[in-house]
Amino acid sequence: MKIKLSIRMQMNANLVPDGARVADIGCDHGYVAMWLAKEKKCPVVIASDVNAGPLKRAEKNIKEAKLDDLIETRLSDGFSAISPGEVDTAVIAGMGGMLMCEILSGGIDVIKDMKCLVLQPQSDIGAVRRHIHRIGWHIDRESICLEDGKYYFSIRALPGEEEIPYSDAEYEHSRYLSNEGSRVYINYTKSIIKKYEDILMSALNVAPEFETEELKQRKEEIIKNVESFKKMINKL
Repeated sequence: MKIKLSIRMQMNANLVPDGARVADIGCDHGYVAMWLAKEKKCPVVIASDVNAGPLKRAEKNIKEAKLDDLIETRLSDGFSAISPGEVDTAVIAGMGGMLMCEILSGGIDVIKDMKCLVLQPQSDIGAVRRHIHRIGWHIDRESICLEDGKYYFSIRALPGEEEIPYSDAEYEHSRYLSNEGSRVYINYTKSIIKKYEDILMSALNVAPEFETEELKQRKEEIIKNVESFKKMINKL
C-alpha cells in the first residue's frame, strides 16, 4: 500500500532521520507514523494523541495498511505515555506554538535523552524557536511549504547550544530559510511585507489628534519589520 502524505506532512516526515525510534505526538489519522514505519524503516514508531477519536481513526488506518505490527498507538497528553529512552525522535505538528512549548516543557524528562525533534507549529513560530534554545537545543534545519494557500514551517532541532546566538529577526523569520533563497520562502516574505504595509497604511490614516503613544510604537515596530524583510529579500 502506497502511503500518500499531504505537502505539509511530507515536509515534516522528510526531516526525520532514517531508522529513528520515533514518537508522533498528536498523530491525528496516523499517516505520518505509517509513512515513517514503511519508508524510513523506523524500528520503533509510537503514534499518540490526547483525544480518543483521532487515535481510533489512526488505529483503523494503521490496521488497514497492515502496519499494526510496526506501530504502537497510545492515548497520551504530550509525552505523558512515553518513557525516557523509549524513543530518540519526536514529531510534533498541527498545533499552536504555545501549546507546543507547553508539551516540550512537560516532557523535558523524556526529551533530555532524545536526539531529534521535528516541530511544525501552526502559530507563534518565533516563540517555538526561542523555546528550543531555552531547553538547551539548537536548530539544525528548517523547511517551508505552501499548502491550500497557507505557509507552514517545519523545524528540526538537535541537542546542544547554538554556536552563534540568534537575532530577533532570525527568531521571527528563520535563519536557515533566509539563507537558502527558496522560491516559497521568497513568496512568503513578499506576502508578509504586503501584510505589514497594509497595516501601516491604515495606521498612517489615523488623524494626528487620535494618535496614541501605543500607535506610534506600533508604527515604528511595523516599519522595522518591513525593513528587516526587505533586507532578507535582497540577500536571497
